[in-house]
Amino acid sequence: MADTRDLGSRGFVRVGSNPTSRTIKILGATSVLKYTPRLFHVEERSLVTMRSELISQEKNIVKIKVEVEPERFEETVKDVIKEISQKANIKGFRKGRVPRNVIELYFGRESIYREALENLIPEVVTQIKEEYGLELIAEPRVKLEGEVKEGSPVLLEIEYEVVPEIELPDLSQIEVPKLKPIVTDEMVEQVIKDLRERNAEHVDVEEERPIEENDIVVVNATAQVEREEGDDIEKFDFEGKEVEDTIDLTADYLDENVKKDLVGQSAGSTITTTITHPDDGSKLAGKRITYTMEVKGIKKKILPELDEEFLKKVGADGKDLDEFKTHIKEQLQDVLENRAKNEAINLALQQIVNQTKIDVPERLVDREFQSLLYEEEQRIKQAYNITLEEYVKQSGIDFEEYKKKVRDQAFRRVLNSLVLEELTKRFEIKVDPGDIRSHVERMATAYNLSAEELSSFIVSDQDRLYKLSYDIMTEKTLDKILDFVNVRELEKEEYEKALKDLLEKMKAASAEQEETEESEQDSGNEARGGNEDVSTDSDRTDG
Repeated sequence: MADTRDLGSRGFVRVGSNPTSRTIKILGATSVLKYTPRLFHVEERSLVTMRSELISQEKNIVKIKVEVEPERFEETVKDVIKEISQKANIKGFRKGRVPRNVIELYFGRESIYREALENLIPEVVTQIKEEYGLELIAEPRVKLEGEVKEGSPVLLEIEYEVVPEIELPDLSQIEVPKLKPIVTDEMVEQVIKDLRERNAEHVDVEEERPIEENDIVVVNATAQVEREEGDDIEKFDFEGKEVEDTIDLTADYLDENVKKDLVGQSAGSTITTTITHPDDGSKLAGKRITYTMEVKGIKKKILPELDEEFLKKVGADGKDLDEFKTHIKEQLQDVLENRAKNEAINLALQQIVNQTKIDVPERLVDREFQSLLYEEEQRIKQAYNITLEEYVKQSGIDFEEYKKKVRDQAFRRVLNSLVLEELTKRFEIKVDPGDIRSHVERMATAYNLSAEELSSFIVSDQDRLYKLSYDIMTEKTLDKILDFVNVRELEKEEYEKALKDLLEKMKAASAEQEETEESEQDSGNEARGGNEDVSTDSDRTDG
């Protein structure tokens, strides 16, 4: 997903914003004001002298009326004029010596006032936010009221979109089954077998014999996609073209029809086999494809011996076979432990989200929805040079139904993000320089890079550093969840039963919640005189 941060937010939805070029929507002005952090020195000021009044609070939208005293606006205007005087090249005047009336003649008083507002409003917005203790999830919108002029107060109405009230469930009542990781000798032997397979030598079969089940077959193949009557799908690039291919008959992914038709054949044979393409979301999904294959050669695998040379090749230099098996067992134990832990975290988080009481802000969902659509539109355009709507329709899916699913996905992502942020606060998670350093070192090791160079690359960009910090904070929050819920470590049979029971319980709770919501919506419609259901995702009171 694209970066999901917004001006003043705590890590939520934004679309295409830039933290160094902020926008405040000013309603009632002739255009939208954009303000960018100044590149020149600006003297620190005292707090803006103003009066404010909370005029409304509906769900997570807070509106505050502000009156900035005339003197402060006049000071800001003087600063703008002074700045222009020092920087403008105006014929007949030295920089810093340009009179105000000349500056107004060249630039216009309205432009000067607009620049002054660009400087003043961000200070006002921030000061009000801090005074009222608001946690924002979107850029504030500012409405100018009345005429802006020197000698008169600047009247503003500021609309803040704040973090909604979130009521987490009692975490100690959340029960989570966790699979007890057990590494068997069979699992270790399978790893060794796979390593031998990957390091096997492929040798040509010299004698004349039929293809066997463990062989590798070299073929020249031509493919043809079967089309039903009225199927106007375009011809694929690979159709009708002869290509050389190597087919490993032991591969798990190989279609059984291909293996069955090849086994027993000899070099020089030509066979025809038909497969059904898997349902992978592509244009070929579900299509029957007929392959005509000429067998050019047969190869057999020669597995390496479990000797010193093999151990050296697989990175176990200096170990004997028993030590290598012990090493594999330890690695498998770590993998299984991490997998079981992550599955338990996911189960816990799902239950926490489902039981959290929250009114999800519709605006957040809208922004995430638009962001998801935009990303998918760009991906499809780059891959297939068609629009997203065209791609979806070619896949046989109604576009409106597709957008509904994307919106449901956007709702869930926003909900998860809000709950996770609340858990971060509950757990008092912080990110310190040591966390960042450790994370960078792990990344550098994984990608075989210099830790110093990678660190310099990350800190050189504010967005990259923020994203890394946010990822670390999320990781620490997720790791902490299992400390607060009731975890039951079970062996496989007990675990599978407990998992099945939990999923059925969650499904039933979700269905019950949906029925409750529909009932509430129907009651609301009757109270409104039988109007159509106008509720949205943001009307939900429970995850």
